[in-house]
Amino acid sequence: MSQVTSGSNPRTLADELRSRTDSDLAGLLLARPDLLSPLPGDLSQLATRAGTRASVQRALDRLDTFGLQTAEALAVAGPPCSLDDLTVLLRDGEHRLPESLATLRSRALLWGPPTAMRLVRTAQELLAPTPQRPGPTGLGPTLGETVTALSPRRAQELLAANGLRATADPVSAARALADVFSDTDRLSALLAEAPDHSHEVLRRLMWGPPQGEVSARPAPHLRWLLDHALLVPTAPGTVVLPREVALALRGGRSHRDLRPDPPELTVHTHHRPERTDVVAAGQAHRALALTESLLDLWEREPPAVLRTGGLGVRDLKRAAVALDIPEPEAAFWAELAYAAGLVASDGGTDERYAPTPASDEWLRLTAPERWTRLAATWLETTRCAASATRRPTSTGPRPSSTRPPRATTATPAR
Repeated sequence: MSQVTSGSNPRTLADELRSRTDSDLAGLLLARPDLLSPLPGDLSQLATRAGTRASVQRALDRLDTFGLQTAEALAVAGPPCSLDDLTVLLRDGEHRLPESLATLRSRALLWGPPTAMRLVRTAQELLAPTPQRPGPTGLGPTLGETVTALSPRRAQELLAANGLRATADPVSAARALADVFSDTDRLSALLAEAPDHSHEVLRRLMWGPPQGEVSARPAPHLRWLLDHALLVPTAPGTVVLPREVALALRGGRSHRDLRPDPPELTVHTHHRPERTDVVAAGQAHRALALTESLLDLWEREPPAVLRTGGLGVRDLKRAAVALDIPEPEAAFWAELAYAAGLVASDGGTDERYAPTPASDEWLRLTAPERWTRLAATWLETTRCAASATRRPTSTGPRPSSTRPPRATTATPAR
């Protein structure tokens, strides 16, 4: 791919991808292999695909705890976010922040210079706190987001209570109030004026959830909080603590429990290496024996291939009984044999699973070679036999899934 360098800041994720080296792009595709299916035609198409909801959610799921907390803090700050502002939000995690940001950037979840970083729009939408979804941060929406939903009359009352000029435009009113609350000194002064008992109410909400309930005739200290937009109504009898207020009360921290470092591992049991080797050798021998028994069983009694693909539940039960193992384990060995190319559909009119010619070659290998083939297949496969025997929400059992790719989506047998 061609490389484009520019002295100006990127305007979009696609612009930033064009400035990356080939090795950087290769790293992105290795970290997010779903972007390759189907093969993107150019970097603009790659950027578009990197911003789709399913792909972004998958990439977020693969982050470590602090990586996800960094993304959540960026969503809290809103675009664009400077490195200085992010450092305040993630105080006590500064030593891991460069590494975490590099990971987000390498996986195309973050773009822009350190002075104006932006999450991709879909990640921002997924992680930004809302009244319905405060998320792990426990924060609610911004003051601007809540005030725009109020009636014009109520917005004017809030402006007057905070010493601001009246305006008929709800957007301008929300912006004026947001400017006050974004000024740390002015917000601190406002909080210092709060009457007795009101701070206890705010402390109860500051770490989340940010919603609370008030009566139709609130007490004077609650009325003061409502009149100064430190609490904002979202529905009859329900109020929310604006994000700016919560952050001021928290000292600017986005998370109550920040986890920049992995937990320490505690050794519960110590096994001698020679004992471990003996047990491992025994399990390897058992794996070969079970796979060979499965091939022999399906050579003599090949199971039918379901119309929707996969292995019927009755044939799975039959295999489990013949191998004298639980059904989930039988599903695992069937999946592994399929992934290793040892069994496949025979392609006949009445399709059945049967050993392949490759299984004959596998059987002629030495035991260490046969084990290496199985272990390498297990390491590389994306199949998940664990879900093969789970029951779906509809009636009927889920069959074992022996059809590529990601065969665990097989439908129930009829």
